[in-house]
Amino acid sequence: MDAQEDQGVTNDKAANGQPKGKAAEKKRSLIGRAMRRVGWLAGGPADWFGRKSVRSGAELIGKLWQQTRSAQQRDGRFKVDEAGGFDLAATAFSYGMSVQTLEQRLEQRRCMTSMISYGALFVALLGIIFWVHSAIDEPYTFARMMMVWEFLPFLALFLLVAFYNALLNFQIRLRRTAGWREFLSTEEGFFPR
Repeated sequence: MDAQEDQGVTNDKAANGQPKGKAAEKKRSLIGRAMRRVGWLAGGPADWFGRKSVRSGAELIGKLWQQTRSAQQRDGRFKVDEAGGFDLAATAFSYGMSVQTLEQRLEQRRCMTSMISYGALFVALLGIIFWVHSAIDEPYTFARMMMVWEFLPFLALFLLVAFYNALLNFQIRLRRTAGWREFLSTEEGFFPR
């Protein structure tokens, strides 16, 4: 160990600022080792529960709640006219690109939203198939039924992602903003292209 330290290799204790040498590496007694292993018992229920991890988890939940409650800022550079149509010339100018480049990017985004929508729909349909299979095939116990109900939000999430991207695809195809009711009642074609 000393030969390694002489060659520039340090151990973890030396890297952490602790003193080197035999005094720092003295062995604990049997009672000291036993008390160290059960020392968390002396801390009390707050330490047993994981006070620091609970506090950080609560802060994370608070931040996420704040983000869901605050309105998402729309990009002010994307311009629409009074009727809700995309103003491509003003938008291209505000982004510092040509109208043709903006149209190419909108076409790329339309293709991306189509792929994302179909992919999320495929995953949701696979999930529904496995969900129905597990709900029907397995014995009816309370735990099994709870698992079936707990899986529904994930299916709803994938279906909402598919719907949202299909709506974006519809808006890009029309080159104007459109609501979900107009999207569902369209005669032009429901599925993304």
